[in-house]
Amino acid sequence: MEIYAAMVDRLDQNVGRVIAELKRQGVYNNTVILFTADNGAEGMDLETTQLKGMKDRLAASDNSLANRGNANSYIAYGPGWAQAATAPSWLYKAYATEGGTRAIAFIHYPGAQRQAGIAPVFGSVMDVTPTLLDLAGIADPKGQFAGRRVESIRGKSWVPYLTGKADHVYAASDAIGTELFGSRAIRQGDWKITDTGDGQWHLFNLSDDPGETHDLSKEQPEWLGQLVAQWDAYATDVGVILPDQRIYAP
Repeated sequence: MEIYAAMVDRLDQNVGRVIAELKRQGVYNNTVILFTADNGAEGMDLETTQLKGMKDRLAASDNSLANRGNANSYIAYGPGWAQAATAPSWLYKAYATEGGTRAIAFIHYPGAQRQAGIAPVFGSVMDVTPTLLDLAGIADPKGQFAGRRVESIRGKSWVPYLTGKADHVYAASDAIGTELFGSRAIRQGDWKITDTGDGQWHLFNLSDDPGETHDLSKEQPEWLGQLVAQWDAYATDVGVILPDQRIYAP
């Protein structure tokens, strides 16, 4: 944890250096700055993991106390600290629970009308591309680019929210799916179903229960059925192929 704290401090210092240089060049007020993490905390126990290739990586690393944190070390703080880091959310990286998918992000946008603060709205990494295209005045390519077919953009621009023209990014009727290592989820408004990889759906109302502590699947069968149908539609649309084994389950 000392090494982790040092890494965060070093990151903070160097973000500061970038901002100072942008201001020195006089372009700070014409620059969009976006920072985002990629997933929940890493919960792998390096001493017990059976993940293929990990033992070879560990054998090639110098994890002596004096060397920890250097480029040729490979360490992790384990599932206990990972769950503490994502608290009060449930679980951590590799799971489609809130603890595995809810991540820190911040954006500095000179044209934003909203004051600095924590946004009480749902957003996704899928929104980054449409947001930057919107800010740059570039139209959505709608599945075509430079004469070839590309995947259609699934996310939505944050610009209407940032400029105060909308009070949300996604409508309550929008269903957003995700899957990783056999764990999966779909969210619609405040409602969400998630499967940690054992094939069992759990239903939560994130407005009332952001920590996903009270499974409502038996109490709210209609919501469960509606969201399972939304998952099936999403999985068909994007071509989800669930693995026949959990290759990574810290």
